Amino acid sequence: MILSRLYPQGGTTLIEAIIAAGLSALFLGSLFAMNTASMTTIRMARDSACASQILQQRVESLRIANWHQITDAVWLKDNLLNVDAPGANQLKNESETLTLIPYGSSTPGNTKLIRANRSTTIQNQNGALLGESMLKAVWTVTYFAPPLDEPVTRQTLVILAKGGVAK
Repeated sequence: MILSRLYPQGGTTLIEAIIAAGLSALFLGSLFAMNTASMTTIRMARDSACASQILQQRVESLRIANWHQITDAVWLKDNLLNVDAPGANQLKNESETLTLIPYGSSTPGNTKLIRANRSTTIQNQNGALLGESMLKAVWTVTYFAPPLDEPVTRQTLVILAKGGVAK
């Protein structure tokens, strides 16, 4: 008697192929979502670093200036704030605010300058700052950041003394 030699044929069914394709699509979709989230995080970190660089450059410019220049709102407007800080063009709708407040004094009033859209305006001007011995300078940078284009504010505060630290 001769027996037929039929070998079992291996293969996949349609259902198995659909499940494999679905798992592959799910994996690729999650990979793309993770990539998008990581790129947004990198952009937020870059924007934050740019804002920090702007603040650092502006404070260093204040430290280099003399007391008459620091207390003169027109000089600050014309020489310090009318120039873009390095990295400012990378931020979306970047604006800066500088507020000079008498420190350790009962003198009322402050000097406030606002830079937006590459133009600077003097909002308040206190002419009595020249006679003060110390000032508190509050520098604020505001920009719009991903993922929802919401405003982000970074701020630094520095105390400036007339005559510098040594006097």
